[in-house]
Amino acid sequence: MTDGPGPAEFSQEPGGPAPWGYGQPVPPAPGYGMPGYGVPPQGQPPPTYLLWARIAAGGGVLFNLILGLPAALVAMNHARKVRPLWESGNQPAAVIESRKARTWAIVSTVLDALGVILVIAVIAAGASASNFNTPSVVAASIKTELQKRISDPGSQYYQPGLKVTSVACKASGTSTDLCLDTFSDGQTLTETVVISSNGQSYVTR
Repeated sequence: MTDGPGPAEFSQEPGGPAPWGYGQPVPPAPGYGMPGYGVPPQGQPPPTYLLWARIAAGGGVLFNLILGLPAALVAMNHARKVRPLWESGNQPAAVIESRKARTWAIVSTVLDALGVILVIAVIAAGASASNFNTPSVVAASIKTELQKRISDPGSQYYQPGLKVTSVACKASGTSTDLCLDTFSDGQTLTETVVISSNGQSYVTR
């Protein structure tokens, strides 16, 4: 009695696939263990710009609450999406969110800078506003006004070539200054200055 053929004795038709023998590796099932599937992305993730966005948000609170802060919040929203997208393997979306976060952080920073400039301008305007409770401020104002009058051909006080060389004022009461005006031709003029209660204006007598 003849034994049947062993596993290695099966015949193979010409051009047909080779039979799988014992000890040969089995190909992986589709979708499992394939490169790029469920494997963490390689390399460094794109920057989130989250810290920049937070700083811009703080600047928005201080200097530009209406425009700077909302732009910073948009930047923070995009920044928080970068890492989860990268770790899930969606690298293109992570890069896009990173770029959006950077763009909005730049917008917020620019708006905050404009807010800083506006605040400085307001403070400077308030500081430069006339406060005639100080005699030196009164003297400087009178000197400027006098020079305008005597230099204007259309003014009744016009005197060609005449200059106001100095004006000196000193307090002579609660809201009154006494000023001495000196001109380039040697003439002097004494006048009394009455200052308003809020210090924003004065009249001369």
